[in-house]
Amino acid sequence: DVDDEYGVSQALARGLQSYYAVAHAVTERVDKQSALMVNGVLKQYQIKGLEWLVSLYNNNLNGILADEMGLGKTIQTIALITYLMEHKRINGPFLIIVPLSTLSNWAYEFDKWAPSVVKVSYKGSPAARRAFVPQLRSGKFNVLLTTYEYIIKDKHILAKIRWKYMIVDEGHRMKNHHCKLTQVLNTHYVAPRRLLLTGTPLQNKLPELWALLNFLLPTIFKSCSTFEQWFNAPFAMTGEKVDLNEEETILIIRRLHKVLRPFLLRRLKKEVEAQLPEKVEYVIKCDMSALQRVLYRHMQAKGVLLTDGSEKDKKGKGGTKTLMNTIMQLRKICNHPYMFQHIEESFSEHLGFTGGIVQGVPGLTSCAFSPASSTLQAGPVPSLG
Repeated sequence: DVDDEYGVSQALARGLQSYYAVAHAVTERVDKQSALMVNGVLKQYQIKGLEWLVSLYNNNLNGILADEMGLGKTIQTIALITYLMEHKRINGPFLIIVPLSTLSNWAYEFDKWAPSVVKVSYKGSPAARRAFVPQLRSGKFNVLLTTYEYIIKDKHILAKIRWKYMIVDEGHRMKNHHCKLTQVLNTHYVAPRRLLLTGTPLQNKLPELWALLNFLLPTIFKSCSTFEQWFNAPFAMTGEKVDLNEEETILIIRRLHKVLRPFLLRRLKKEVEAQLPEKVEYVIKCDMSALQRVLYRHMQAKGVLLTDGSEKDKKGKGGTKTLMNTIMQLRKICNHPYMFQHIEESFSEHLGFTGGIVQGVPGLTSCAFSPASSTLQAGPVPSLG
């Protein structure tokens, strides 16, 4: 048989297809979202993603949802949870571990798509987190959203819960087999199902592949050194570990990717673009607000930022603060005066009136306080978010 572009023979490819069919032997057709999901309709490729996730559940498999960024991995995860609640009578608890920067967006998406699902956003000060303990012990919740940090720091609380599903967002961060999060999850937390969410493709290094496999199949892939020896063995005449050349390593990795196929689903935007809404771009020219004009003109004339009285007392420099890059500071003023912390302290209640962009874009003022409003980008300034 002729090898394909991945170095896999047609016979092996047919065998892998059979392997996928065996892994997903229990089939269940899913053609619509759960009735618990409201305020929106899943796209067809998201329904297919839901069907694949349900197949993982039915066949006792862990998996990786690796759709390209922007295709709705969060929504498909919510779809899985609501489907299990409605059709399988699995009401949780579901553990979702996310970066701190995305936790508020996850909470927003649950509120929007599945308001009947009882969720706990486990974060905050030690006292704030302790306040959740009675609810966690009573089991009167379906979903717990938390961060990598609290999974490690509060394992004495969270690891006592018998989770039905463990879901890790941005799972590519776990590619290091020395990752403390992976070690804590594998040694302290119990969950019969595991799901990784990532927007990046599979890793191309054996230790990184092992780290992902160690999370998905911890009972099989226990040791990274054993894993490397296992895949080195075919190239060693003595049965001992040998150093693989680049071609041999690529061959192993490509075949391993094929082996992982039943556990991974990845779609690209170009593959489902017909189901995506067309991108519409608008160019809206906005005048600066009165505050922006005052700050801008002072910066132009003096090369320093005009500040309030309290800053004058702190700095003792006549109410001014020397700045290194005048052009960059002018750009920041144009974006919004609240780019400067001491300005925000004085005018924070007037967010919608002190920035020309916020005033100039219809409807932006009302949505600016929404936790999911992260689509506005006024310029390439790191502190603008």
